[in-house]
Amino acid sequence: MSIRAAFLLLLAAAVPARAGGLNRTTLVPVYAKCPGSGNCPAVRASSYTFEQMYLYSPRAPYSGPGKLALMLQVKGLKDASGSPVTGRLTVEIPASRITILSQGIGTLGENSPLAAQPPYVVDVKNGAARAKFLTPSTTPGNGLIVNTFGAPVVYDPEGKELASTGTQSKP
Repeated sequence: MSIRAAFLLLLAAAVPARAGGLNRTTLVPVYAKCPGSGNCPAVRASSYTFEQMYLYSPRAPYSGPGKLALMLQVKGLKDASGSPVTGRLTVEIPASRITILSQGIGTLGENSPLAAQPPYVVDVKNGAARAKFLTPSTTPGNGLIVNTFGAPVVYDPEGKELASTGTQSKP
């Protein structure tokens, strides 16, 4: 598959969901890195598995204080023995470039404590979770631009990569 075709598939995966005014992105399993230029056996980065995992984001073009930032839905999370998981997942969002046009602030420095993005913690019970995260009450109502240059990654309870945005074909 060409890079262009893979990119178009990725865009198709992020089409808006019909209900609730949200965009729904399917998350796919993460496989272990392969060092060097050769091929490696396909091994998942985590021993945990899941049936479905979706990341939702607002469809609205503008954000503000106390608005939905993202939501994660998990179904069928199981440990290596096949048992439903009760535990915690962590969602990390890659570094963003934050610009505040009002009050003459400008673009925050890459190492600014104001630009730090703490991980989101998601409690899972019996293999299922639905967690919503809102923007902080201090989010500027006007003049804020956040550029994200990578994909969110979901980590299993042991801290290993479990899922990320992407695409996959049927097994």
